[in-house]
Amino acid sequence: MDFIQQILRKLFYLIQFTLVLLYILLEELIWEQFAKPLFRYLKYLKLFEKFEAFLAKQNRYTILLFFLLVLVVAELLGVASAVVAVQGHIITAIIAYGLKLLLAAFAFWVLNTQKSKLLSFGWFAYLYEKTIAIKKYIQESSIYKRIIKISQRVKLYLKLRLTNFKNYILNRFWR
Repeated sequence: MDFIQQILRKLFYLIQFTLVLLYILLEELIWEQFAKPLFRYLKYLKLFEKFEAFLAKQNRYTILLFFLLVLVVAELLGVASAVVAVQGHIITAIIAYGLKLLLAAFAFWVLNTQKSKLLSFGWFAYLYEKTIAIKKYIQESSIYKRIIKISQRVKLYLKLRLTNFKNYILNRFWR
């Protein structure tokens, strides 16, 4: 029985490690490098100021429907990009994922600007709180902290190697 518990514990750890690693990859690579800058850019466009004013005049049901529609289309594009990538159409998959990022950034912009109306729905507020709690739980876990430390070391190592390579190329060919 102790042997089975030990195997289950290791299996649980492996699953947890894989999920946390996936979360970090999505957070660090996709969100931090692509979606967050796009989100910031959308926030400051004049066109979106007018659209924000338009949304502010709408009732909460219209905003919820619009937000969910954009979010669902974004997630469907994400799934479609994975399917297309598996079929071997990498360029199409990248384009679909790029569109997904645009729509997801737009959905987060809508959430950010219309949060009070969206959180006025009890079920939405509950899911929002649970999502934030799960994110916080993941970020406070020892596995997350360990993977972050390792990834920071790898980033530093790669940055140093890339700098050395760049300096070598510059010194070798462009003196």
